[in-house]
Amino acid sequence: MAKQPFSFGVLLSQSGVMDVSETAHLRGILVACEEINARGGIDGHPLSPIIVDPKGDDRMFAELATELLLREKVNVIFGCCLSSSRKVVLPVVERFNGVLFYPSVYEGFEYSPNVIYGGAVPNQLVVPLLEYLYTRHGRRIALVGSDTLYAREINRIVKEFLVESSGTCVSEQYLSLSSTPEDFALATRKVASLNPDAILSTVVGQHSIAFYEAYAEACPSPKRAPIASFTTTEAELALMSPAARVGHLAVSPYFSSIDTPGNAEFTALYHRFHKMGSPGVYAQVAYALVHFYANALRTAGRGDTDSLLAALSGAVFNAPGGDLCIDAETNHVSVRPLIGKADADGQYAVVWRSPMVIRADPYLIAYDRSVGAMPG
Repeated sequence: MAKQPFSFGVLLSQSGVMDVSETAHLRGILVACEEINARGGIDGHPLSPIIVDPKGDDRMFAELATELLLREKVNVIFGCCLSSSRKVVLPVVERFNGVLFYPSVYEGFEYSPNVIYGGAVPNQLVVPLLEYLYTRHGRRIALVGSDTLYAREINRIVKEFLVESSGTCVSEQYLSLSSTPEDFALATRKVASLNPDAILSTVVGQHSIAFYEAYAEACPSPKRAPIASFTTTEAELALMSPAARVGHLAVSPYFSSIDTPGNAEFTALYHRFHKMGSPGVYAQVAYALVHFYANALRTAGRGDTDSLLAALSGAVFNAPGGDLCIDAETNHVSVRPLIGKADADGQYAVVWRSPMVIRADPYLIAYDRSVGAMPG
């Protein structure tokens, strides 16, 4: 007789502007569930995701989170990508004492005992990316982002670092999530006319594709400055033309091209279920968070919220990109950042790897906002 499953909610958009990014999260979750269940689940109890589609609508995120916790009787939700979605789900999760596994990069300056923050924060990404750009490209930086909380907060932080380290912000533009191709064409022509050394992008989802394509039209390679992105993964690259993606940079704790035994196993497993494309950081983080959850269930021997949170505090998982550790003080994950350069095939070749794992500092307590060029 089959044992009762451990059910949990999955709150990710499979339609709308964010579908490409949040579908990548979903794929990572499903791969982890297939792997864990094929190995016998949690002492014979399978993992059973209950998947809902909020369609990129923050109001629906809050409503569906409430339904998952109250109607479906789950106490664990994996989901949200945009910070605005997380912000509306957070009070729901806290009110009903659930656990939110948040799988996305975000702007920091938040803590909740009910959230496991799986994505990287500014000290893990902004500092190394600016150091790399200062060394290889220059200090005149243009900022282009989607009009989201994440983009505005990241760019606020970036500007603080630029001011304190002899950098210059040559322009700052935001594109609404309802922007048209003409809007992207206008924005990229403006950026190209300013001749920056690099463009820092916080453009998200389907609009990443539109932005890169418009920039390729406005400023053909090899003349163009690189786009250096916090948000563009292999999932978005796969939907661009080769000319639009080649040569651009991204900073991330994971790229599918890294050469490790754990990643070889993960990518093979991913391609068994998803024939097209390669896993990016969104899929890898979501996959790792499901394993954190499964290991916490094994450690606690039960699935209630308090027992899970106790088991998750300080937990370590050997993820495809390397060991991940949940900090007991902040519920954020320590990561080793990488910088990748996109090739015509839609992969990121690693051009820089942090010599150390960087502990999350979500409130930037330990940083004086000045950065220098990388040695060598």
